[in-house]
Amino acid sequence: MDKAFDFLTLDFFTRAAVFPGSLGTFRYRFQRTGWMGGGEIQAWVYENVCFELAKDAETETFPWTEEGVAALKAWLGQKLAERGTEPYRIPYPPPDGGNA
Repeated sequence: MDKAFDFLTLDFFTRAAVFPGSLGTFRYRFQRTGWMGGGEIQAWVYENVCFELAKDAETETFPWTEEGVAALKAWLGQKLAERGTEPYRIPYPPPDGGNA
């Protein structure tokens, strides 16, 4: 998984202001502000739910520069190692046996 974030380049962040993604159950989200060279990229990692419902999100902000993108990739790699991942699946039956 050491190459999991090789697709992240300085130019990648010009494609959209917000970019969600996942590696199996490892979820991440990026939001950029400003412009390349002077802007910032905020990144989140969170549990295997939608971003809006995540309760254990971690976030970090990086400059939108070559050095900042390298630091972002290293941070994501660290978080992936800490949190782990498994293939995405929808558990059934629900963990609580369907009793809400």
